[in-house]
Amino acid sequence: MRPFIFRTFLWTIVFAPFIAAQSSGPAASCIDCHTKQTPNIISDWKLSKHSQAEITCIVCHGDQHQSATDVAKVKIPTPETCAQCHKTQVDQYMHGKHSKGWAAMMAMPTIHWQPMALIEGQKGCGGCHKVGIKPAEEIAKLRQQGSEFGAAACDSCHTRHTFSVEEAKSPQACETCHMGFDHPQWEMYSASKHGVRNDLKQRGILPAGAAAPTCQTCHMQNGDHGVRTAWGFLAVRLPLPEDKQWAADRATILQALGVLDPDGKPTPLVETVKAADLARLTQEDWQAERDKMIKVCNQCHSGNFARQQLQAGDDMISPSRRTTRIRSPTC
Repeated sequence: MRPFIFRTFLWTIVFAPFIAAQSSGPAASCIDCHTKQTPNIISDWKLSKHSQAEITCIVCHGDQHQSATDVAKVKIPTPETCAQCHKTQVDQYMHGKHSKGWAAMMAMPTIHWQPMALIEGQKGCGGCHKVGIKPAEEIAKLRQQGSEFGAAACDSCHTRHTFSVEEAKSPQACETCHMGFDHPQWEMYSASKHGVRNDLKQRGILPAGAAAPTCQTCHMQNGDHGVRTAWGFLAVRLPLPEDKQWAADRATILQALGVLDPDGKPTPLVETVKAADLARLTQEDWQAERDKMIKVCNQCHSGNFARQQLQAGDDMISPSRRTTRIRSPTC
């Protein structure tokens, strides 16, 4: 049975009766009330595929909130909520970098220097890293504060309440987080030939069939939500490089991050790095991610050109790590 036919069958048999029963009850009340209170939420929902499929507010938010006096009973969706229908995408997300965003931020040894309003308040660093899965105690803390906002993740790219696939496939969706002095991927992309061609294509100057790679073209191959890179978060992979200076510099950075102790021995944080998949810990794991990227590059470029460019990127990491070692106040 084809996936589309199966999904249609599933909704017809399992969900449709439930939704139909709500269409003149609580769900209709949600629409009536929020058309007055938060009209753009309703107008966006009406534009969405959720609306077309008759996926009402209750499916995602529950039916406990009935009036202005019980707003705290609103259920805020989580990835598990989305997995009811989008299990494949959520499973992929759970194995990718985005789901580790919160853990990666909290693991940084200097995060305690930041005002907690910028972290746990999910502004500043937390404003983007909230795309990651938060531990149960963090969600409990949000609930104690009377809000679970930030528990979701899918809506970081598929903005509420249109949840548009087309929006999430556009590189501008990535711009929200991947920009700024400390991670200027958007600036690098938008000024690159890839980004310029995509901009011209969006403006209609280049034809619709012109090759213009987006962030998603390379990092979400075939729509795979398991966003990963060969280097991982820490720009570290094992085994250590043969270059003794580079190996020493990398060891110093790992000591500053708390992954290695002052004697160069692994700390318990190594297990956290492993569990969160923050770095490529074997040559095979690293090579597998590199080979996937070369395959994508090969759609437009020769294999030799792609490997040369990726090697040039690798070569940039060594001196940048050296500079970080010299400048870092924690080293």
